[in-house]
Amino acid sequence: MSEATPDLSFLQARPIFTLQSQDIALWLVGTGGTGSFLARHMSRLAWLLQTQHRKQVSVTFVDHDVVEPANVLRQDFCQPEIGLPKARALALRYTAAFGIEIQTILERFHRDMLVRTQNSWKTLTIICGAVDNAQARQAISEALQGNARGYTQEVPQIWYLDCGNALEAGQVLLGSTNNREELADAFKLPGYCRKLPSPIMQHPELLVPLPEELTEHTLSCEQLLLANAQSLMVNQQVAAYAAEMLYELLVTQRLRRFATYFHQSSGTASSRYISPMALAQAIGKDEAFFSLPPVADGGADEQ
Repeated sequence: MSEATPDLSFLQARPIFTLQSQDIALWLVGTGGTGSFLARHMSRLAWLLQTQHRKQVSVTFVDHDVVEPANVLRQDFCQPEIGLPKARALALRYTAAFGIEIQTILERFHRDMLVRTQNSWKTLTIICGAVDNAQARQAISEALQGNARGYTQEVPQIWYLDCGNALEAGQVLLGSTNNREELADAFKLPGYCRKLPSPIMQHPELLVPLPEELTEHTLSCEQLLLANAQSLMVNQQVAAYAAEMLYELLVTQRLRRFATYFHQSSGTASSRYISPMALAQAIGKDEAFFSLPPVADGGADEQ
């Protein structure tokens, strides 16, 4: 059986260099279609980081919604959980499964939540957004403003991993800043990348509200679900791609892509790999925008 051949640009991609901290905070904002499946992966990664890598890991699930009958088919909930807050139901389940403490916030996400709950500015924070509206994405993106403080200007403290999907396609996007000028020194450390454009910078259309977000409607959740029918497996696939990116970012520390896209019926997937050229294209700049380290003897960039 032959293996799939990766895009050759992957071989020239730079891995992400993150804040080297013993304290890691994992946030899951939205515990519905994708978030309910990502919750298990995130809890398992937290357990791995704690038990095998001796990290201090906090996990927080944020969602104001409750489990409804229509959620049981497409989301990772069961009949006895109907009526429970989604975040709390998942936290109880995975606290029992992995023996880790999971905090829940039964409100809409706001960047001030990070300030209220985190003890140290040296904590590496990953916010996974599994939301379906522009307002929520805007709130998560605003949390990246915390990277503008002191030491974190060199290596970001806060990263935003956005998970999204359409009828039978999806994408996972990773970034750390909404400010293009802050990316000029992203490749200053030879062989690595320290900063990435936020998901909102990569795809500004994520902040464009859908029609149902702008108008009053009387449709039930079940009717909205039928009106926006989706593949039964698309959320699980988004969650799996997001979990793999988290694993490579936090455990192997070899993550070399900042965006992955897939289409189910055609069975295809593609990624944007971390290189000066790819980032320049993503932010509408020329490659010369980046302050690249000196070229090593032999005429090739250090890898």
